[in-house]
Amino acid sequence: MAVAKTQGLDRVALWLALLAPLAVQTYRVLDEHIYYGEYLHWTGLWATWLLIVTLAVSTLRRFGARLAVTRWLLRRRRDLGLITFAYATAHTLAYLFYKADAAVIAREAIDPGMLTGWIAGLIFVLLALTSNDLSVRRLGRRWNTLHRGVYLAAVLTLAHWLLTAFDPTTGWVHAGLVGVLLVLRVWPRTGSRQPSDTPSQ
Repeated sequence: MAVAKTQGLDRVALWLALLAPLAVQTYRVLDEHIYYGEYLHWTGLWATWLLIVTLAVSTLRRFGARLAVTRWLLRRRRDLGLITFAYATAHTLAYLFYKADAAVIAREAIDPGMLTGWIAGLIFVLLALTSNDLSVRRLGRRWNTLHRGVYLAAVLTLAHWLLTAFDPTTGWVHAGLVGVLLVLRVWPRTGSRQPSDTPSQ
């Protein structure tokens, strides 16, 4: 009981710590302390950072499964994914609110830079809707297969960044990080068998 309570508090603390900056920045843009463009860039940047951290959990599990930080991140991996989705949603809503014209949004959606973002967003929605115990039980092994789609979403997210940024230099740095994580994800393992991909709370 004490362990469950500690883990519950740990989970709440994680959500509060990572969503507090989003709440502050959302208030600032609504109160016109920062511009739309700043908010759009900031939410996209945080969504990418959190996505990279979420992807890194699998790499840590493969190469440092016994580390305390790895065990903690494995328990919180779904939470990290959902918080990433919250930032991506704020990013999308800011764009929709600013454009406020369905015809313009539809016209821009076919541009490669925007299309990659929309496809990534749809994948994130699917992953978020199935990030619960009921979906894990009903989908069984298919749950893991479905949630490996996060790697495709990551590639599309970086493509969206690179194709829409005024200066893609920072985007290329993040793309490099994702590339390293993808390579390590499939790197042949040696030694003892690592823990499975069983979803964690």
